[in-house]
Amino acid sequence: MNSDISPPKTGPFSLRSKVLLIAVATTLLLANLALFKQTRDLARSYSDQQNQATWFLFHLSKELSELVSEARRLNESVMNIDGAELQYELAWSRFDLLINNREADSFLSRHEVRRYFSGLFTRFQKLEPTLVEAKTGSSIAANQFYRGAQNLYLEMIDYVTQNFRVASPLYQKQQNQAKQLMFAQYVLLTIFVMTVALLAYFYQSESKYHKKMALSDSLTALPNRSAMFFELRRLESAKLPFSLLLLDLNGFKTINDTKGHQAGDIALKEVANRLKLMELHQFSTYRMGGDEFAVIIESNEECEIKDAEHRIHAVFERPIMVSNEPQTLSTSLGTASYPNDGDNIDFLINLADKRMYKMKFQR
Repeated sequence: MNSDISPPKTGPFSLRSKVLLIAVATTLLLANLALFKQTRDLARSYSDQQNQATWFLFHLSKELSELVSEARRLNESVMNIDGAELQYELAWSRFDLLINNREADSFLSRHEVRRYFSGLFTRFQKLEPTLVEAKTGSSIAANQFYRGAQNLYLEMIDYVTQNFRVASPLYQKQQNQAKQLMFAQYVLLTIFVMTVALLAYFYQSESKYHKKMALSDSLTALPNRSAMFFELRRLESAKLPFSLLLLDLNGFKTINDTKGHQAGDIALKEVANRLKLMELHQFSTYRMGGDEFAVIIESNEECEIKDAEHRIHAVFERPIMVSNEPQTLSTSLGTASYPNDGDNIDFLINLADKRMYKMKFQR
């Protein structure tokens, strides 16, 4: 029997690549957290340096900015509803404080300013039904809430920029710093998301690869014994008729003993290739191990079983070239059909195996 020794395979991607990606993702996450902390600290410094109008506007814009951020996360996944709800309530409170708090009277003394922010608050309140709908799992409502919050935020920023310009060089410097930090944060966040997506792709590909390898024979690339059982259970569960043909090679031991294991491997690969080439619809080939193969046909009709047996025997009519020498192989076949011969997979395999060896010993 051949050991089928082959170099170990760990997956389609190297361990070094995966470790490097994990390291990059971790570094980017830490960098984003550091930038977020810097941005937050810088934002806090603004509130201590600006007049009353700037103080109120800053906090309102901050709450709306964070609402947009939470709305973006909600748009990506409705599972992030809690953060969006909390931030919506915080922004609501900030609007209420701005419009109804007496400390803001001087800021809202201009009629057009009060009218603008009252109207903005009214439009803000109209976002609540879409947030409630998003809570039910509606991705459309989540997207509408995100776009509505973003539009309100951008419009307010534009209004403040046009009507509350601050000419202080220090403020301009801090504003530039904030923009740079935000830009850097967006860049790092984008790279982080791309890295995580690439990691997810790597691990998904790894999972598919290992599943395929678990169901494949490493020497012949045919589906293996586990794959055969998987297919038999599928057919049995669906109550579909099928026939199992077990093959044992005659003459293989002579090649293996006289020519060596490598020659035996060549012979097995050639047999596998020939069996694979004759596969048609509802006809699949498996390697059981050693010099044993299996064929499943999705039929229990006698004529189709005989046709499959004839085509299998035809595979061995031509000699197999091993070390530039023709070698003659043949096969012994054992067949069992579902449900004609039984409705239990183990019983059918044992029955086909007995019939195969009966044919082998009758030669």
